Amino acid sequence: MRKLIAFIVELLLAAGLGLGIWHWWRASRATGKLPELRAVMKDEDEPRPIEPTLALQVNEDEEATVFPGTPVWFQLSAANEAAMNDVAGTRMLAAKIERLKSDVAQGHAPPESLQRAMADYQKRTAPSTITLGDASHPWTEAVQFVVRDDQGGEKPLPFALKLLGDQSATVKLDTVYTAQTNFGNRSVDIAPGTYSIAACLGATGSWRGRACSDAVKLTVELRPGKLTPDQQLALDRQKARYGLLAGDYDAIESYGRELVKADKNSGPGHIYLGEAGLGKVKNDVALQEFVTARMLYNRQNPNVGEQPMYLITRINQLLEKMLGTK
Repeated sequence: MRKLIAFIVELLLAAGLGLGIWHWWRASRATGKLPELRAVMKDEDEPRPIEPTLALQVNEDEEATVFPGTPVWFQLSAANEAAMNDVAGTRMLAAKIERLKSDVAQGHAPPESLQRAMADYQKRTAPSTITLGDASHPWTEAVQFVVRDDQGGEKPLPFALKLLGDQSATVKLDTVYTAQTNFGNRSVDIAPGTYSIAACLGATGSWRGRACSDAVKLTVELRPGKLTPDQQLALDRQKARYGLLAGDYDAIESYGRELVKADKNSGPGHIYLGEAGLGKVKNDVALQEFVTARMLYNRQNPNVGEQPMYLITRINQLLEKMLGTK
């Protein structure tokens, strides 16, 4: 086995895929860290209230259609966009202060206006951080999903959701960091129809109010007697995606085998089999599947300069584990 791994290492290094790429990728990736400020605030006298901004997706989109008895999951993101906007607006406010200094010196503006603008500037350059949750009460416990009607009324979601994956009990929202988590149900069994669903965050940590996301649409349709091949493939993918979030590696493996059975050159199929092997700590199997997927990528994309960083990461991650235990 050691000789096999050494051969693969040599092969990958020759292709420019050394372990340094994995370390670079891991070091440069910060979960929840935004690359830049995303909004600019109007030049106002007072900052806006600092409150969390929520964004919601259902099955990785704003709208989703499912059959009864199939998986549904919601991805919830929380950010402190008001703080981001305050910082982004300081440039305009700084220019306003310079104008006011001149106006006050010439007697065209009262000194109080300059003092107020300077105090506002100080607030904007150091906006408040929102802390969600505490050690005893995770912030996710304050999340409530509701169904909205056309008149704006709310009622509880007609099916239960569970938290998917690990999540810190406490998160801080500021000008740089956001939070993201997933809730789901493996087999939603509700009446057919279209549901307008929003997520709301109640009092938790330093946040004492209630903030809600825009609504997403979930449509439940009766399952036909026989699925077309495309419908079956889409359903299998839906189950596999849920499996990845929930850590259900049997579902991931089953979907991967179906893809490879239909097409032995299916890159996604081998990737799912690799993820299943990784989750089940079958490192030899996972490595073989990821290497196969990378070979297929190179063969099917001979003129593409971009490297499959996801596969490179997984391969190097496994090699680190396996070489470190031999």
